[in-house]
Amino acid sequence: MKQEKDTAFVKFKGIEKRYGKVVAVKKMDLEIPEGSLVTLLGPSGCGKTTLLRMLAGLEEPTHGDIFVKGVRINATPIHKRNLGIIFQNYALFPHKTIFDN
Repeated sequence: MKQEKDTAFVKFKGIEKRYGKVVAVKKMDLEIPEGSLVTLLGPSGCGKTTLLRMLAGLEEPTHGDIFVKGVRINATPIHKRNLGIIFQNYALFPHKTIFDN
């Protein structure tokens, strides 16, 4: 894993996500210091959720790097990232039991 020296807890460096010809996130840099509270604000379709999905490991960036505590995590599997995501809408089927879900 590539190690970078900086104080950012999370760092997006030149991050980009494309779905075919559609650009969901365009060459973005963002550093989030440890212990900070950050809000992603913007209209629908501007890339907020895509950015979080890339951080969590649910999507792979088309270009750029994602670092957590200075360690590049692009190739780190979702189950080894020690990060989570809470979806805005329920991810369970309300008509099924806990077991069936």
